[in-house]
This record gives sequence, structure tokens and C-alpha cells, in this order.
Amino acid sequence: MKNYCIVFLTIVLSVFALEGFGQSNQTLTYPVTYVEAVVDASTLQTLAHEFSVDRVDRNADGTFKTRICLSFKDFDGFLAKNIAYTTVPQTRANVQMAQNYEQMTANWNRYPTYNTYLAMMDTFRTRYPNLCEIDTILAATPGNHKILCAHISNDLNDNGGKPSVFYISTIHGDEVVGYYMMLRLIDYLLTNYNTDSYVTELVNNIDLWICPLLNPDGTYYTSNNQINESPTSIRYNRHWEDLNRVFPEAGQTIAKSDYEPEVEAMMTFMSAHNFTLATNLHGGAEVFNYPWDKWMTWQHSHADAAWWNYVGRNFADTCHLFNANFMTEEDNGVTEGGDWYVITGSMQDYHNWYLGTRHVTIEVSDSKVLSSNKLPNYWAYIKRSFLNFIAEADNGIHGTVTDSITGEPLQALVYIVNHDLDHSYVETAMPHGDYHRPIKAGQYAVTYSAEGYLPKTIVTNIADGQRLEQNVQLAKVVGVESYEQCVVVYPNPAKDVVNVELADGIEIDNITLYDIHGRHVETRLIASLQRATIDVRGLPAGTYFLHLRTTDNREFIRKMVHE
Repeated sequence: MKNYCIVFLTIVLSVFALEGFGQSNQTLTYPVTYVEAVVDASTLQTLAHEFSVDRVDRNADGTFKTRICLSFKDFDGFLAKNIAYTTVPQTRANVQMAQNYEQMTANWNRYPTYNTYLAMMDTFRTRYPNLCEIDTILAATPGNHKILCAHISNDLNDNGGKPSVFYISTIHGDEVVGYYMMLRLIDYLLTNYNTDSYVTELVNNIDLWICPLLNPDGTYYTSNNQINESPTSIRYNRHWEDLNRVFPEAGQTIAKSDYEPEVEAMMTFMSAHNFTLATNLHGGAEVFNYPWDKWMTWQHSHADAAWWNYVGRNFADTCHLFNANFMTEEDNGVTEGGDWYVITGSMQDYHNWYLGTRHVTIEVSDSKVLSSNKLPNYWAYIKRSFLNFIAEADNGIHGTVTDSITGEPLQALVYIVNHDLDHSYVETAMPHGDYHRPIKAGQYAVTYSAEGYLPKTIVTNIADGQRLEQNVQLAKVVGVESYEQCVVVYPNPAKDVVNVELADGIEIDNITLYDIHGRHVETRLIASLQRATIDVRGLPAGTYFLHLRTTDNREFIRKMVHE
């Protein structure tokens, strides 16, 4: 009865939608239509800002063949652009659905029903209790589905200061190849542990988290028992929002609080974990898409663009070993996101900008929904690249930051001088005080700082594919036993001015201001005063460090936030 009601409602809404839009819009059908348009660069950016552009191909004449997903809410706005378009014909892949765990894993040539998905995740947990637990990111979506995450480790209770990797798939509900692949990756890691040395090493050395299905409401839009091309499965969530366009925008201050339930849950989950690397899987193209999505390279390159290109090149080239025609779009399988086409509000940019995780988007198949018989082949093309990407989390500079006297772990900032920009620095994670900094081969000056401690800079050399262990001990500033009483910084956060006030008997000699990247902003000489006022109105909003030296050669470091 419930299914009949859904069909009837869809027909009724289709009629009202078409009547409202007039005869010229009869090719745009409720609830979702994919269209293609050939546009210039300026129009492309307008479309990408206002609608869900999901694929762009460059033409020889400099124009762009652009594919756009339009929900019924977008029809009027798109038609008002008066852009010539063609409707992308609706197709159906030859999809076979698995009704249980055994049917799914027998030949891995099916997609799971929703109940099969739940059963698979539970079976992973029960069959491998020492290697896998299932975490709930969101207990109930607006469509009453669960967003789950498999945690895989040889020690589920304590990651022991290991780097961590987060795999996420299907933020767009009709892009389901990654959903299949993540279930298969979970199974592969668990079933090959202690028999495959490479898999065993990954699980022992890296904390793994895998969320196979971020948008279950879109994937199981019409039925919990069927997946297929739109409109069987749809791009959007139950509220008709493109979830990969509504995360907090990079470079902006988080102001709103009414995020989509799936987005808010994912933000909370990612904030609770200090992920080293992350990726989210899409479909409809085959390319490794690294940050930023919001800016083109010439506008705003990522501090680690060279590293990203190196990792992406390895990912695509490894795929080519198994199929030379797979993962070849853009620069033979690799692109900076904005160079492909600019979008705002992506999960990738949010995770990089606000949380400092190296997060990439990987498009894993030209088809959003592959026919079931093709799934094992595509897994064979990309499996090794998935494993190698996990291994990248263990390369680069790693270690702990501790108190030089007590040996206690510290909450510290690790930044690379004259390199880190836009929150590309990393921070230590408690309770171990560990940090993990993947980076391209080269020589770097790495500065370690913690509030109440003297910063330390170490020049180091790192090679590609190398793990360098660099444990650092920081010394407390003199007078640290009364640190909070010695120096008061207010207001903090500050808007116009910040006041620095020292306890009786302590006088300021000079104050040096550093930005969050360790770059010198200014030094002020203070003539033996206990109190100083600094005008910060000309500074960009952000986090700064005040390095105070007193007339008796004591030093204090305090963090200051400028709004």
C-alpha cells in the first residue's frame, strides 16, 4: 500500500509541476532530470554555483559540454537562463540485487538491498570482533535510514598514536559504484588479515574507517529493495539538497547552524577524529580530484598541491596497470578540482580547510550505476590503488610532541615554515600527542609549538614514500608554574584591540606577533610597562601567537584569536 501511495503522489506532482512550467518545459520531468548544455567558461561557473553540475568536458573550441542534475525545485531557475540544452535520456543499468550476505559475497556481482547492507555491516562486526566494530554516524536520516561506519584496526580500543584514514562513499545517492566498492574493501581487509602481508601491515599500522553509504535516502529513494539510475535512485537527500554543495564553504566563517542532518552528523563525526587522510567516492567520471574545489590552481593553489599530484598520479597510474583505459579523464586521471570545474560547499574542501585533514574526491566509474556483471572487473582495476592510498597515511613526518620534563603528551601545532597555508598545518591528537604530516619529498623547517612552551624548529629532509619519525620535546617557558596568573590577554577573541597585562613586578620588554603559520607579523618594543594595548583592526581574521619577552628575560607565549 505504501508503494502505491508513492507512485500516485509522484504522478500527481508531475502533473502540477508541468502545468506550472508551461509547454516549453515538458522535457524536464519530476522529480529529477539530467540535462547537457554547451557553454562558455563564464556561464559554466554560473551554472556550477546555482545548480548541481556533475560533469564537465572541454571541447576543442574552448567551450564546455556540461551535465547538470536538476531537481523539480531547479526547473524554473534553469529555464530562466535561456540556455540551449538537451535532456540526457534516462537509462537503466542491468542491476541484480543481493537479498542476503551470502548472496552478496558469493561472486560480488550484485548490489545490496538496504536490509542486506545492514546485515553485511553486522556480519563484519560479529565475524571479526577483534578487527571490526560498527559505529553509527546518524541513527535516523529524514528517510529513516542509518549512516554507518566500519572501524577496522588490530586494536579497536586504542589506536596507539597511529595515522588514520577515512573512506566515504555515495554522498550522491545515484552514484553507487563506490558503495559497492567500500563494502568489498571492508570484506577484503578483514578476510585477508593475517594471510596477506600487505593487508596485515596496513591494518596493524593504520586506523581505518569506512562509511560505504553517506546518502541512503537518495540511494534507496523509491524502495529499500532496488538501486538504479535516476529516478530509481536520486542524487539528492530527502530534502532535495545536494549534500556535496551544503558543507561550510572554505575560506568563510561558519555562521549557520541549520545544516542538513547528514551534513551535520558527518561534520560532528569528522571533528571527533583526527583523520590523516580521507577520500569520498563518486561516479559519473573517472578522475582523482584534489583540493581545492572552490578555487582554480592559478587563483589559490593548495600548499600541498605537489604532494596531491604525486599521490593522484600514483593512484591513476596503478589503475592503468590493470586497465589502460580506466581512470584517464582530465590529465590522464588527475585534476585539481577547480581546474575541472569550480563548486562551493564540498565535503572535500570543508575537511581540508576546517579540520586540516588531507581529503580528496575520487570519481570511480564513468557510469553512476554499473551493470552488476561489470562490478568485479572495476574492483580489479582499482583495488590496489585503494590499498596504496591507505599506505600513504604512513608516509611523511610522524611523531609525538611531549613535555621535556614530564614526558606528558602535548596539544601542539606542527607547521612547516614558508610552506603551510590555509590550515594545511597539522595538530597533535590526544591522548598520545601524536602527529602525522604527509608531504612531498624535500627539505623543510618544521616548527612545533604549544601554549606555555618554547617553540622548536627542526630542519628535516624527507623522501617520497618514506616515513620519518621525529619525536619532539618542548620546554616550558620560565615562570610556567604561575603562567596563567603572570599574563592576561583580553579580550580574546578580539575585534579592535587586544590588551596584554602582566602581574606585579613583571614588565614587558617587547611583544612579537606571529600568525598561525609561524610567520612574523610585527614586533613592538614596550618601555618597561606592565600593560600594553595592540591595535589589531588591520589584521586578517584568524589565530595568532603573542610572544612576550620581559625585562628580566622571561618568555611567555599566548594564543590570540582575531575576529
